[in-house]
Amino acid sequence: MKKMIALLLLMFTAVGCATDINETQSGALLGSGLGAGLGAIIGNQTGHAGAGTAIGAGTGLLAGALMGEGIKRQGEKVRQEVAQDQYYKQQPPPTQYQGTTQEVHTMYNPRTGQTFPSRYKYDPNTGEELLPLQ
Repeated sequence: MKKMIALLLLMFTAVGCATDINETQSGALLGSGLGAGLGAIIGNQTGHAGAGTAIGAGTGLLAGALMGEGIKRQGEKVRQEVAQDQYYKQQPPPTQYQGTTQEVHTMYNPRTGQTFPSRYKYDPNTGEELLPLQ
């Protein structure tokens, strides 16, 4: 039992010095260490410390890796949302449309066929009365 604890401490010390470890690897390492420790304790109570340690380490490795991957994906999602918010804050506000509006011609001169906006009552060129378009 003491050798197993010493081996686990040595493993944590050796791997803990590694650089550039991501969330998945960190979760797998922590899970396997905790699983091995719990497996050794439970296995010792049943009389199979080695089997308990191996089963606990494997189960903890899987559980820790899955949790680490979930944490990594959540962090990526948060980083993406923050970047998107910063992008939209840098954009200038939308401006009002300042183009020309086209008037609708609703009046016409029956003799010439020209159409005019509704504000006209008489043809400005000929002076004839305009009729509404139908």
